[in-house]
Amino acid sequence: MSHLVRPVTVSFAVPAPPEEVFEFVSDTRNDPIWCPNVTDVEQTAGDGVDVGSRFRFHQTVETGGRTLESDVDVEVVEMGEGTITWNVGDRFQEREVRLEVVPDGEGSTVRQTAVAGFRRPPGLARWLYPLLARKTFKDQFERLAQHFE
Repeated sequence: MSHLVRPVTVSFAVPAPPEEVFEFVSDTRNDPIWCPNVTDVEQTAGDGVDVGSRFRFHQTVETGGRTLESDVDVEVVEMGEGTITWNVGDRFQEREVRLEVVPDGEGSTVRQTAVAGFRRPPGLARWLYPLLARKTFKDQFERLAQHFE
C-alpha cells in the first residue's frame, strides 16, 4: 500500500449474541445481505471461510453523482475468537479490514477498522475516503442490525 490514508474505525451495536453475529459477518458470502454496495459474491479459492479463502465480489458505489462499479478481491488472512481480517483489493486501492464482534449487554458490538492505500496518489480522496468509509460502514451496520431484529 504505497499511498496510505488515515485508518477508519466504526463501532455499532447489534441486537444478537456475538457468536451468531460473528458467524454471519465473517462469511463473505453473506455480504450482499448486509453490505449495500455488494451485489454479488463468488468464492474463488478454499472451501468455506478460513485463512487463505478467497472471494470476488462485485461492488457498486455511488459517489459525487457517479456510479463506480468494480470487482473486488478478498482474502481471509487471519481469524480468531470473534475477529477476522481480510485483505481487500480493487483497481483503486488495497485495504486491510479487521472486524471484531464483542459482547455488549444482551447483544454485540461490531467494530470494523480499515487501513487503505491507494494505487496512485489519492489527491482529494485522501480526505474524502475516511468520510465515505465511515458512511459506508454505518450503512452496513444499520442493515446488519436490521437483519438480526
